[in-house]
Amino acid sequence: MTKSKWLSTTLAGTAVAICIAGSASAQTVKFSYPVAKTSTMGQTVDHFGSLIEKSTNGALKVRGFPDAQLGNEIQSASSAQGGIVEMAVTTTAALASTVKDFDLFQLPFQFKNYQELDGVLRGKTARTMLDKLSASNLVGLCYWDYGFRNVTNNKRPIEKLEDMNGLRIRTIQNAVYLDVLKALGMNPTPLPFPETFTAIETGAIDGNEIANDVTRATSFYEVQKYLTETRHFPTSSVVLVSKRFWDKLDTQKQEAVRAACDEAAIFNRKAIEASDVDTRKFLVDKGMQINQISDESMQKVREAVKPVIERVTAGLDQEVVKSFNADREAAKAKSQ
Repeated sequence: MTKSKWLSTTLAGTAVAICIAGSASAQTVKFSYPVAKTSTMGQTVDHFGSLIEKSTNGALKVRGFPDAQLGNEIQSASSAQGGIVEMAVTTTAALASTVKDFDLFQLPFQFKNYQELDGVLRGKTARTMLDKLSASNLVGLCYWDYGFRNVTNNKRPIEKLEDMNGLRIRTIQNAVYLDVLKALGMNPTPLPFPETFTAIETGAIDGNEIANDVTRATSFYEVQKYLTETRHFPTSSVVLVSKRFWDKLDTQKQEAVRAACDEAAIFNRKAIEASDVDTRKFLVDKGMQINQISDESMQKVREAVKPVIERVTAGLDQEVVKSFNADREAAKAKSQ
């Protein structure tokens, strides 16, 4: 049985069980996320909500709160810890202060494609990382994604390592992100996501490093000229549930929510891949200049960040590093 068929069967079976058992009045599940409703993440949240409502016979209804209405990633994760919101999606970069192992996903240039990334995200080591969130009153359900991150700016096209020098680039408040961008010669500027558009528009910063889908959905193309497809980090994100809320759910509802999260992850990846070419065309039509760095120049870029990779890896649990790398090599072999 394929994974998709298994998930559908699980959801259908759970729905029947809950329907037979009967349900109380519908409970609203507040789901906080930082980007626009029209983004692939927004579409994923909506799809996830429809799956849960169907599989719980309407007992649970997900209400999405886009555009950081309920707080940025760190604030939303904190709200989930305290039971103020029931669910949120937060990047592994933002969660690394809670579970240090997540920094393995911040190491640059380690995934060539989505197949390799998904092989690791669905692997044993990534699951173990999710389980560690329970110590912080959070339940890590599964991983979703925004796509690989690229650099945008208003100064110049980036064609070689030297072109990155001095660019003031907004990034996430994560030590690995900061060290990697510094190693590339940039001046990284951590900012809450909702403040980024204005900071670029006013010239306080030169640009951003973010997935193309987010550049489109958040209209960054209105204030950015150049986009270079560096694909330096994935934007892997964890679907978080407040443990306070989770513990009040019966087993059937918990199974329904887990199955919906996994099925929504498949939807999420398909949506990102399906929109990839169209998003590039859209951004070009809006006036952005898109380029890639040559293989020869990329080699210098990779060399520049090697010391950061070695330092970060040395500071983590070596058994986790070994297991993560084994998952990555297996995923790489499978994707070829």
